[in-house]
Amino acid sequence: MAEALLQVQDVHLELPSAAGARPVLAGVDLEVARGSFTCVVGPSGCGKSTLLGVVAGLRRPDRGTVLLAGRDVTGTTGHAAWMAQDDLLLEWRTVLDNVALGLQVQGVRRREARARVRDLLTEFGLTGHADARPSELSGGLRQRAALARTVAQGRELLLLDEPFGALDALTRLHLQRWLASTWAEHRWTVVMVTHDVREAVTLADEVVRLSGQPAHVVARHRVDDPHPRRPAEPGPAARTVEHDVLGGLGVLTAPPTGT
Repeated sequence: MAEALLQVQDVHLELPSAAGARPVLAGVDLEVARGSFTCVVGPSGCGKSTLLGVVAGLRRPDRGTVLLAGRDVTGTTGHAAWMAQDDLLLEWRTVLDNVALGLQVQGVRRREARARVRDLLTEFGLTGHADARPSELSGGLRQRAALARTVAQGRELLLLDEPFGALDALTRLHLQRWLASTWAEHRWTVVMVTHDVREAVTLADEVVRLSGQPAHVVARHRVDDPHPRRPAEPGPAARTVEHDVLGGLGVLTAPPTGT
């Protein structure tokens, strides 16, 4: 296995509720190899997004450690770039200025930031929309712009929280295929939360399944089909993992077909 970039060690977290403290994460352990794509799945409301927030440093766990390249980053920010389900594009800024925003927040001057992200616009199919406002873009193009902004920050780790969850089914399939191809070229280190198991086995080297609350890792599944993959045509490993994950989630019991 490649060198581990991210290590989550025995993470516990409680959150307040009307009935008192509610345990959300209970001893989560996770290791993500540098240059790999990991998808996290689990029952709705189990704490997947909360775990991503802990990794990003937006929440400090009650117990446990988050390591990035061996250094303790628990409860601190700046080591990872986050992309939420909503694109969070600023409507008064152009696409180019939205993509450059993360660099400007880091202190890069506007002119330099814009120059540095122009190549990304080409790679992400946004060149013809550089001067457009977000309201002029389709849902798929908005998500491409949001992902370009995430990548442009230059962080070692990308955290994607259901980035395609709000899209219609056809647009989602197109973006899954596009992301699979784009990631295969760049090999960013990605941890992505999704409710879509087919999406997970299309994109990921490893699918991590969480339990219900309080969440812990109950299974890790390697997907050894070569990249890039097509969501409409899963390979043999993807079909097997999809079946195993859906079975673990209580969705089906029949054996996979076509293997």
